[in-house]
Amino acid sequence: MKVGKEVAAAKRAGSLRAARPGKEPFHMKGTWLAVGLVAFFGITEPNELSAQGLEKAIIAHNSDSISIAPLIYGIEKGFYRKEGIDLEFRLLRTDLAVAAIVSSKEVDYMYSAGTAFRVAVRGLPLKIVAYGFKDILFYLMAQPTVQSGKDLKGKKVAVSSPSDTGGLAAKASIKAFGLDPEKDVVYIAIGAASVRMAAMEARSVEAAIMPLPWNIRLKQKGFKEMIFAGDILRQPLTGIVTSGEKLDKNPQQVKKVLRGFLRSLKAFKQERKEATELIGRKFFLEPQVADEVYGTVLQTLSEDGTVSQQVLQEFLEQVKKETGVKKQIALGDIVDYRLLREAVKEIETQGPRD
Repeated sequence: MKVGKEVAAAKRAGSLRAARPGKEPFHMKGTWLAVGLVAFFGITEPNELSAQGLEKAIIAHNSDSISIAPLIYGIEKGFYRKEGIDLEFRLLRTDLAVAAIVSSKEVDYMYSAGTAFRVAVRGLPLKIVAYGFKDILFYLMAQPTVQSGKDLKGKKVAVSSPSDTGGLAAKASIKAFGLDPEKDVVYIAIGAASVRMAAMEARSVEAAIMPLPWNIRLKQKGFKEMIFAGDILRQPLTGIVTSGEKLDKNPQQVKKVLRGFLRSLKAFKQERKEATELIGRKFFLEPQVADEVYGTVLQTLSEDGTVSQQVLQEFLEQVKKETGVKKQIALGDIVDYRLLREAVKEIETQGPRD
């Protein structure tokens, strides 16, 4: 995969921007919405030191969903900078992020832990070092004219990718309606939630799998919420992912990111007013709706950056079945909490970062 060409094209187009405190919202507007660009721009050398002595690092995710809220909250609050990391967030299609981490080194981390788990099972050298959410937060949304799930037979369903967590949530939802998820619908892979919403508004698809809070935005526009995929597909969602090479060559940077992430999770849970304000501001939600979304997030947010061994082992067996992988795979080859545990101890020693 020629990730470098995608990056160069995005640089020329200026399609995506980093998440910066007080800047523009995560959903994209104008031409980008229309054409659904998926690359990113403005990448600097990951280990370059900034003028402030901060180590630069890039973290990417494929969708501007609510799952990024704790991560972005920490960036805006400066938790990563206080650990010595200038962490920049990028929207980037999952397959490009995987290739960039494993091969081109244009991305340091990705936040799509579910997808990372699946490609790691297939043998790519990715490591999940922390989790943000214990369950998925996806909803299958449909056009107002759709009366029941069976009406989707032969219709188009928008996903980010048919094989990522959202795509699998869509397939599980279709199956729950008594349809064959592989034969009865057509999946249209068109990237971020903002692009999927645009496709729904243009009536170019009959349904779309949407993360919280995009389901709420679509309901407000008159679209129909068909099913909450989290009731039928139980698996961990987002988390911090990097390469095995990064773990071996720069464990100190990984620990800095993990310390920032742990502080972000804790603050996001404790600072309801500020966290709710961020949700409302970034996703253009009324205060009451933003508070409702925040409450839903708290129910599935990881307490300490981990998901239990039992849940992960069950997930591993499920993914092996999905992918047809027969060989024995140790869970530790995919999920490595070693540096997370060290980060926890260091935070306990350091105390709060003012």
